[in-house]
Order: sequence, then C-alpha cells, then structure tokens
Amino acid sequence: MEQENMLARLARPLVSRSASALRAGTFASVQKVWLSAPSMQDLDQREKKNNSKSSAPGKPLEKNEREVKVASNDYYDGLASHYHLFQRDWDGMVSQERAAFKQAFEGKNVKRVLDASCGSGEQSIALAGLGLQVQSCDPSAGLVERCAENAAKYGFSKQLTAKQSDFLNLPKDVEGPFDAIVTKGSSLPHLHTDSDLLQALKNFHSLLRPGGVVNIGVRDYDYFIKQKQEIYPRQVKVGEHVNEHIIFDVWDWHKGSEGQQCVHFNTFHINGDGPSYITNKHVTTFRALFRHEMEALLKEAGFENIKVDKVNNWLWENVYTANRPE
Repeated sequence: MEQENMLARLARPLVSRSASALRAGTFASVQKVWLSAPSMQDLDQREKKNNSKSSAPGKPLEKNEREVKVASNDYYDGLASHYHLFQRDWDGMVSQERAAFKQAFEGKNVKRVLDASCGSGEQSIALAGLGLQVQSCDPSAGLVERCAENAAKYGFSKQLTAKQSDFLNLPKDVEGPFDAIVTKGSSLPHLHTDSDLLQALKNFHSLLRPGGVVNIGVRDYDYFIKQKQEIYPRQVKVGEHVNEHIIFDVWDWHKGSEGQQCVHFNTFHINGDGPSYITNKHVTTFRALFRHEMEALLKEAGFENIKVDKVNNWLWENVYTANRPE
C-alpha cells in the first residue's frame, strides 16, 4: 500500500507537468518527463510470462461471418491485453455488478440476457454468476476474445457465448428474443448522432420480448461538463504484476457534426519495470450524452417506465432502466 501511494504521489505532478504535451500528442515532450523505455513487445512478453495460466478448453467464442468494423475498434483492440487493469479489483467489480443486476432483475422473469458491449466480460460474468444464459457482444475482436477467455476461466462456458457485433448491426448477428439487454461502461455514447443512438435503442427494443428490460450505463456527462473535466485519473497499479501501470485520460471537449457535445478521450497507458517505462496513447471519441437527451431517445424508441439510478458511483455513472411494453 505504501508503494502504491508513493507511485500515485509521483504520478500526479508528472501528469500536471505533461498535460499540455499530452493534449497536443507531442510524445517527445512526454517521454522526457515520463520514461526511457524498452519495446512494448518486451514488456508484454515479460508480463505474459509472469501471468501465464493454462486456459480452460472450449472457449465460448462464436465466429462472426461478416467483418465488424467501427471507429472505436482501434482504441479497444489496442487496450485489450491490458483492459483488465482499468479496474483496481476486477473480481470485486464483477461482484458489485452481480448484486446490482440481481436487484434490477428481481421479479422480472429474466433468464436470457444480451450484453451488447461486453468488453472483457465484467458484466457478462456477473450475469452468468446469477445463473442466466448470456449472449456477449462487442465490436472489438480483442475484447470478445478476452471475454470468452474469462468465461472459460470462471467456469461459465456453457452459459455464455461471445461474438463480435456492434450496436447498429445486432439484429443481423444475434437472435432474440431476450428477456433483458444490458450495455454498461458508457459504451452507447460511442455513437455520436441522434439517428445512430435512436437506431441502436430501436434494435434493443426489437430484440427484447414484450415486457423485456434494458439496463444501460452512461457516464454522467451533466456532471463532467460542469466540472470542465480535462484530466481523468483511471488507475495506478503496483504489486499484482511485474510491470507497474499508470492509466489516465486527457479529455478534449468539442462540438460534433450536428452541434452535439462530444469529447475525445486520449488514454495514456504508462507501464514498465524498474527504471524503464513506455507510454502508449489510445484515442477514441464519445458523445457527451446528457440525461435529458437519453431519456428522450428511450421514449422515442418505444420504451416505457424509464428510470435513472446511480450504481456504486462508478465513473459517476447513470444507469437507465426501461422496458418494452407488454
């Protein structure tokens, strides 16, 4: 704990001194502040060697017949091998999500669920842990692979199937009806226009049985826009892995093509061992989807009983629940 706190204290002034260079993407300036580095391949090989475990046979991975390509793929594929590091306690996160889903689905006769943005499987594993049948989807091939690996690792291969797909093409790739559809981690705002967001919600509506429910997590942009957030600390990890990891975002707010509020996430992952560190930058864009916009879109897509709750204050996340009419 003392070592972790020390690294956190060291990281804060480094982030502050590097902010202008990070926002401009000038890696020469960043490297002077942060690192002298071996190759990323060397670091990955070192970490894989220390974390290698025999995986369970028969990973529940289903191949998609069409190419799934969306703008965010490069971001998530680039982070896939380290995506679990975004959570300080991955198993703890799964336990919290399992408890939240249990409460949300109580009395709603939920047996079959679509996780429409499964990532590395935090929510899918939580749902499978409730005894549910889970179809897990994500546009990132790397994260779908990681989700399937985690399902095998935790013994849910028979309950969970992972497949590459994206919000706008789900009806082409999966077969309903589902009792519930979830998308957490503020994934939906990767769609930037009202028309795309509405189409995704209509897809959810069409894939649900009558009375089926949605559970959608969206970062609380009403909060962040008031704070004029520019630097968002994500994680400092020491001890669990050979490499030390510092992960943070630099946010660039801007207007989209339709005048909507958007934000570029410049995610910096700094990792290394001893005196050697390397920085990787991954960039993606979110729609800053405000609460009144999300509620209006859900209503237009045909949902009713729309409610908004906070769950565990994770990323100041708003969780929207609603149901398809009976």
